Amino acid sequence: MSSPTIHTAFTTPPATPRLGVYNFSAGPSHMPIEVIDQIREELLDLGETGIGLIEHSHRGPAYMDASAEAEAVIRRLAGVGDEHAVIFMPGGATVNFAFLALNFLSEGGTGVYLDTSVWAQKAIEEAKPVGKVHVGFNGRGADEFSCPDPTKAGADIDAPSDAAYLFYCANNTGEGTWFTEPPRSDLPLIGDLTSDIFSRPWPFADHAMTIAAGQKNLGAAGCSVIVAKREFIERGSKSIGPILRFADHEHAQSILNTPPTFAVRVIGLMAEWTEAQGGPQAIAERNRLKSSMIWKIVDQSGGFYRSRASHPARSGLNVTFQTASSDLDARFLTEAKAAGLENLAGLAGVGGMRASMYNAFPVRGAEILAAFMTDFATRNG
Repeated sequence: MSSPTIHTAFTTPPATPRLGVYNFSAGPSHMPIEVIDQIREELLDLGETGIGLIEHSHRGPAYMDASAEAEAVIRRLAGVGDEHAVIFMPGGATVNFAFLALNFLSEGGTGVYLDTSVWAQKAIEEAKPVGKVHVGFNGRGADEFSCPDPTKAGADIDAPSDAAYLFYCANNTGEGTWFTEPPRSDLPLIGDLTSDIFSRPWPFADHAMTIAAGQKNLGAAGCSVIVAKREFIERGSKSIGPILRFADHEHAQSILNTPPTFAVRVIGLMAEWTEAQGGPQAIAERNRLKSSMIWKIVDQSGGFYRSRASHPARSGLNVTFQTASSDLDARFLTEAKAAGLENLAGLAGVGGMRASMYNAFPVRGAEILAAFMTDFATRNG
């Protein structure tokens, strides 16, 4: 592989899908056509080696170069230096929730969890068999989904001062909420950034660890990116096996076992695409434009559409809403699908509709959905 380069095609804004279908899936989700084209080429020939991406040895120079390039661009986007490790961990976020607990709770520690989403609940479920769990905030009320109020500077978070860490999920895909800033705490901060990584500027360096699975803003499923302070992961339990320890994966340059090589390369390409778009600052403006279009339709529908997402904590990536009945919701989804608007069903247990518009989702798709929602409300209101 050559030295790190940003593909020229990656500088163009997200294009209209080739088949005219807009994929609002919460994950795996829409990817840029330019990145998909690059992946297609590399499946046949990675870096002019004559060998395809998924055929290369994970210890060979072509893959190691690709992995190093991915790490370098992630470091640039996250704004972290040598005091932080960047690790490509096998598995999705839930696997790494379990690794987190095994590393830091298995010897009697307490983990503080802010329960704002189904994904925070999954992290709690993985931690409970391992160690002590303290729920420091509950944002999943029957009528409204919320996050801690940043104006309270952590006063609405209950956290024992001797806890091992404080965990939060930055963007709550099912509920349609997000943290507008990281929670305030003196505890080591653990952020699940799976669905919002690089969608907006975020202070990675202030965290002991961030976890971000692929399949949303990072491309393919099967791998998670861990950005962690080296001194923090070195504190991990020595009584668990090496394959479970973040520090051991970091020492082995993310090849402690055979890594998901395809997913790592896709993560690298998606990170390059993100950088070529202008990085989190530029992408945040585009994401704000998309989400505000749909939230505006909800607000101006006269009650035809409603959302349980707390207004101050509304997500800039996942817009959740529903009509007055499940039957009308079902009609909305059927007609939307016929109009080329796919995967708008809400998360099981939440219901209604959910429009997921991550970094690569084109603005045009949000415009079409907004027009469809207006028309549907006119015909059914």
